[in-house]
Amino acid sequence: MSKQAQAAQGSAAAAKAPNAFKQMKPGQKIMHVIKVMLFFVTFGFAFHNILRDD
Repeated sequence: MSKQAQAAQGSAAAAKAPNAFKQMKPGQKIMHVIKVMLFFVTFGFAFHNILRDD
C-alpha cells in the first residue's frame, strides 16, 4: 500500500510528497545531479534508490 493511500485511510503516518527537482534549491539540485551521476558510474551500486518514486 502506498504512503498516500495509508494517509487517506487515516493512518498516523503522514503522506510526504517527494521533492520535485524544480522545487529544489540550487545546492540540492547539484547534490542530486552528483548522486545520479554516481549511480550511473557505479552501475547502480551507489544510491540504488535515487530514481525510485515512493
